[in-house]
Amino acid sequence: MTIFGICIFCSLAILLCLHFIFVWNFCRVVKGKQPEPLQDSECPKTIICLNLRGLDPFLAIALPKLLDQDYPNYDVFIVVDHPDDPVYKFANDLVLASGKTNVKIEVLTNRKPTCSLVNSALLQTIQNHGNEYEVIAMIDADAVPHKTWLRELLAPLRDKNVGTVTGQRWYFPPRASFGDLVRYIWNIPAVLQMVFFKIPWGGSLAIRMDVFAKCKVADYYEKALVQDVPLFDILKKCGYSVQFAPSILMVNRESNTLSSLVPWIQRQLLWAILYHSSWWKIVIHGILVTLVPIGLLSLMINSLMLHNTRIFLQASVCLLAYGLITLSQLLLLENQARKIVKRQGECVGWLNPLKFIAFIPALLVAQLVYPKALLFALFSRKIEWRGIHYQIQDPYNVKMLNYEPYKSKNKDKISL
Repeated sequence: MTIFGICIFCSLAILLCLHFIFVWNFCRVVKGKQPEPLQDSECPKTIICLNLRGLDPFLAIALPKLLDQDYPNYDVFIVVDHPDDPVYKFANDLVLASGKTNVKIEVLTNRKPTCSLVNSALLQTIQNHGNEYEVIAMIDADAVPHKTWLRELLAPLRDKNVGTVTGQRWYFPPRASFGDLVRYIWNIPAVLQMVFFKIPWGGSLAIRMDVFAKCKVADYYEKALVQDVPLFDILKKCGYSVQFAPSILMVNRESNTLSSLVPWIQRQLLWAILYHSSWWKIVIHGILVTLVPIGLLSLMINSLMLHNTRIFLQASVCLLAYGLITLSQLLLLENQARKIVKRQGECVGWLNPLKFIAFIPALLVAQLVYPKALLFALFSRKIEWRGIHYQIQDPYNVKMLNYEPYKSKNKDKISL
């Protein structure tokens, strides 16, 4: 066997071991003992920050649920990017219809050129209102919280060594278009790595105000593109940890196209590379995921040309085994996610045998999308995010190159 063949088979063994470790760790965390939800007397006064730019498809469902949390002492502050944004009137109408008094809608007035609009909105809320609260919670417009979301999110903060608590995002796309399936397949290993490397997700996140102040998080936010990923290293310097709370795994049922998926994956990888100390481990995993299947296919083609039946069979069996093991792990993790989502009272019946069969071509496309996104994240220093372009000199030296109110490329639709 050639040196190339030996390298490919060894790389496959390493990749399978890594996947086993990621899956085992996720299942261990999910099945581990979880802290009890907070009792009323234990609930700290909490501010929930929601930043809006454009109409997210499930906002009509997410916002009423956010305003109806089973939590005695919280306020919601919504910052809309621009008064002409259609979401401004939409959110106002929803709030008025709810009759809730613990919510306030503001317009972003201080768009800092040195960070993203998301960070500017978050800083505006915290600097104007944060001193009145003990905990800051963050949620994305595409995250639909269940009734006890906030209690469960804040429960691990009983431990004073825990600086921030985070959930993760899991896709249950009912329509399951090809783009949906590719995103679903890509997101699962991303979640496994985020849990393993303790990468926070801002779509469902809480941080104590004293930790926020002590670690001078606002100083970082003023110079960064995202508010979540940097927290691991920022808090670690001050002796605080990041904890994943399995019970607040957030279901996302949005559909997407393959063309819109690629920029999204590029951004997710870019955030990790820019702002997390384990970025090089994520890159190595991405390289292995890309090269191992290509290497096995190359071995099969080369062995056919050289009439080497033994190598051809070995490479074929390894490639088939890799695919089957990957699909089996997806099913195992899907089962774990369903158990969590069922306890939240959500429907989980989206996957059927026909859609599962479609996983095979979707898995192949995901393999092709990943290297393109990884190369972009490694070498590109310009990014577009919801119509805004940013120049990246280094992780904490960024510049907003343009600004305009949000304009959807397609007509916005709200799912009811």
